[in-house]
Amino acid sequence: MRRILSSGRRAGLFRQADEKMYMPRRGADNAMHVRTPALLLIALLLVACCGCIALEKDDDLDPAESPWSGAYQPPPGETAPASSVTGNRNTVIPVDPVPVQPGEHLPNPNTANVTPIPMTRMDAVKPLVETTKIFEEQYTLYHSARGLQVDVVDVPFIITFSATPKHPEPDANSRLVVTVRDSETLRLITDEGYHGIYGSDREKSIKLYRAGRYIVTLDGRFVDVKVTMGTEMTSVPG
Repeated sequence: MRRILSSGRRAGLFRQADEKMYMPRRGADNAMHVRTPALLLIALLLVACCGCIALEKDDDLDPAESPWSGAYQPPPGETAPASSVTGNRNTVIPVDPVPVQPGEHLPNPNTANVTPIPMTRMDAVKPLVETTKIFEEQYTLYHSARGLQVDVVDVPFIITFSATPKHPEPDANSRLVVTVRDSETLRLITDEGYHGIYGSDREKSIKLYRAGRYIVTLDGRFVDVKVTMGTEMTSVPG
């Protein structure tokens, strides 16, 4: 004979069944708590390994691949001269020199050895030339070179150098080559010098008529050099 449960008894049984159905699984929660720190530890290890690989790649760079570093290294016992600080917008700072490369062709500006004849002006009013000096330095070169990075803004920009040989002339041991190169490509733009193909004039000038960044190298042998850089502004009075 079927037993008839009271309404209160049936409600209690249904409540127990609901509690069993929605009871949280403690084993799954514990597994999730254990798995989360492990995942974080693996992520940290992967980041550290990537950093080590990047450092190893940086250490593998060969400095010999770059033919010109651009960083100035003064000779032992000598401090690097300070860059020029003037009201002029042009700047000059010491950099690593770019000596003449073996076999590099230096153009001869006067292949016919023609002596220039200065032209006389018939004008009654002479123009006024105002020179602004932005850099001046002296060097003693014994089979050595000095480099200067020049940022030209105002033109014409004039590089004047005066060479004093350490040996009496006509000794051919004293020589000087002054080269001007593009700072990006190191392409030779112009050159001048003392002795050899450049003649015996001790004081010469190079004029730059285009703004830009240049590398000026003074490559000398047994010679004292005084170099001056500046700009000119010409005006006609009246």
